[in-house]
Amino acid sequence: MAGLAQATEPGTTLVDDLRALVKCPRELWLIYLATFFEYLGIFSFLPTLPLWLSGDFGMSDTRAGWWAATFSTLLTLFVFLVGSIADSLGVRRTLLISFALAAVTRLAMALAPSPDLAIAALLAFGFAYATTSPVLQAAVQRASSKRTRAFAFSLWYVSFNLAGAMCGPLIIDVTRRAFLDPLTGKLASKVVALPFLGEQMLSANRAIMGVGFVFAAIAVAVIALVRKNFEHRVDPEDAAAAGPAQRKASPLAALKDVLLDKPFWRFMVLLVLLSLVRMMFQHMHFTWPKYVLREQGESFPVGTVWSFNSFLILFLAPLGTALTRHRKPFQVLLFGAFISALSPLVLCLGSTMPYQLTMIVVLTVGEALWSPRLYEYNVSIAPRGREATYVSLASFPYFLAKFLVGPASGYLLTTYCPATGPRQAWILWALIGASTMLGPIGIWVGRRWITQSDPARVTA
Repeated sequence: MAGLAQATEPGTTLVDDLRALVKCPRELWLIYLATFFEYLGIFSFLPTLPLWLSGDFGMSDTRAGWWAATFSTLLTLFVFLVGSIADSLGVRRTLLISFALAAVTRLAMALAPSPDLAIAALLAFGFAYATTSPVLQAAVQRASSKRTRAFAFSLWYVSFNLAGAMCGPLIIDVTRRAFLDPLTGKLASKVVALPFLGEQMLSANRAIMGVGFVFAAIAVAVIALVRKNFEHRVDPEDAAAAGPAQRKASPLAALKDVLLDKPFWRFMVLLVLLSLVRMMFQHMHFTWPKYVLREQGESFPVGTVWSFNSFLILFLAPLGTALTRHRKPFQVLLFGAFISALSPLVLCLGSTMPYQLTMIVVLTVGEALWSPRLYEYNVSIAPRGREATYVSLASFPYFLAKFLVGPASGYLLTTYCPATGPRQAWILWALIGASTMLGPIGIWVGRRWITQSDPARVTA
């Protein structure tokens, strides 16, 4: 398959590739900037979601898990549509709509007076969230060249992990400390004076959602600076490899083109197996915050500790790309997936800070190897003009995994790590570890079929 070929030209040096990256259009750097601000909101939203549902609206672990699963189900539906919509409307216009919707819905979640309105805002936010990653990947593809693509995606990966590294200690934990009652050691709501809106009663979770509104608004302003015709730019090497661009078509026609593409279905099998590994990241958003706060107390710096993942990625992702730039992506994906899949088993040994940090290190080392190369490969096998459709459909297995994690998280927490009563948290993480290991084992077993070459598609 095309994306399993070498990512850069064997005759070039690392310095040559980095110099070529610097010469890419300004739109690439604007995309990095917009990604950074939007993911400040996303990284602060994800671990706050289960705490917001239970803490602000009194939902049980199980009910909160089911609403998270419902949210993820809508994401799955939206992700089928957003790529073909972007290929039809244009990447720039789609991002403007997506970031504007993210701003409005995050503000609505921060101020929602009732559970019904909160859930309505959450589900509406699903479209903006589903749009973000696939369309940004298509934007990076169109703003970079074939020669610079591996590093372009590596730096894009760094741009949103920089947001992740910052939002834990500077947004989540700072906000939570501001709402922490020094006498009880528990979080408490307080009245906050907001510009234009006056005094509002906010909890820490609502305040975090509100900060996300600000970042999405900034992302809108950044994308507005992108030139309207940037996405029609064609790199000569891409044009020679991919042939003529696909005709402009309706979203349904673009969707049909991709579904009839045979290499897409082999890649989908790879993604289904990788989604088992990626479920660990969803458990870090849905399961881990409640688990660690119950095991270690409300004062545990949940945002700072999880941000260690993004902090490490800032260094490990470029390093991993540099060390493996002439390796076939499949080899890197498989090795990294095995490492990441081992991470939940660390928490079977204990729940104190050393175990939490060790788990995150193991998870991140594997992630730094397989995840950036996966983003590169997503778009490398797509026909030109169908990148957003290809990437959005390729996201389906991960969003399907999210649907499974939501209710599973509620069940595992209720059974093995309840808010009160005896706990056996090691069983919770042993079960999660067993499920994540199925992914790399399945990829290794099916490696020959997955990597089957296709003479009709040589794009890398």
